[in-house]
Amino acid sequence: MESHLLFCINSSCIRLLATCLYSVRKNGGLGRLSVHIIHRDLTEADIRFLEAFSDDQTQLHFISFDAKCIEDSPTTDRYPVEIYFRLFAPEILPSSIRKILYLDVDTVCINPIDELYHTDIEDYYFAGCTHTRKVLTQLNAIRLGVGLDSDYSYLNTGVLLMNLERLAEHYDRNRIIDFIRRKSRSLILPDQDVIMALYGSGIRLVDTFRYNLSDRMLRLNNLTPGSRHLDLSDVERETSIIHYCGRYKPWKPYYKGQLGRFYHELERECGKYLDLKSDRV
Repeated sequence: MESHLLFCINSSCIRLLATCLYSVRKNGGLGRLSVHIIHRDLTEADIRFLEAFSDDQTQLHFISFDAKCIEDSPTTDRYPVEIYFRLFAPEILPSSIRKILYLDVDTVCINPIDELYHTDIEDYYFAGCTHTRKVLTQLNAIRLGVGLDSDYSYLNTGVLLMNLERLAEHYDRNRIIDFIRRKSRSLILPDQDVIMALYGSGIRLVDTFRYNLSDRMLRLNNLTPGSRHLDLSDVERETSIIHYCGRYKPWKPYYKGQLGRFYHELERECGKYLDLKSDRV
């Protein structure tokens, strides 16, 4: 049985995607992979570069998406229009796919994620992690108009297990577009805001420290009285997905986090793998 992965990228993300995909192949424990890449601007050279990962264990599917319907949506240099693409997955992806694991390209996999992939989400739209404490979750609910008394969750959307079957049953592209337009001035982390507002009551939370660990979450945990202190040996043993979210990342200047060595090790290994593949062509 194959496992389905989803990425939504632009041409600037090619090498990050390569490192992320290499890490999942090496450490994820998912077996055969069907990788779906939604984009709007990949060149033939970009596609040839990524197709180095195609073999009997990995199939890549490139899907061009016309983004005109959301071209006026709020974006920044950190949050390009591609962040919205996963919201339209039920209409973009084949209906035969019942669930899929979405990953941001600034994630790496350092331990198996098969338990995450096989999480029971039959009664949910998504499974994912939150980086937001209760008070801020409630404030987000008020800001987005879903009410203080709601039990909605606010996800960090860098790692999302998506129940495409259930999403398709309730999918309405016009509702998504209308919400983005109506709330455009209120959206702060746009894709996360949309998912909370439209699907927040149908989310299963999973372990943040295992499946969506960031430098910020690690630092907050270790500064919180009574919390179990985690060092890098704990991370190496217990964490499956590291997420380099935020402005400072290990491939950019001024990064001062603790988790960068995992990215750099995998980036070097990925480079050697791609060089080897190139030599064999």
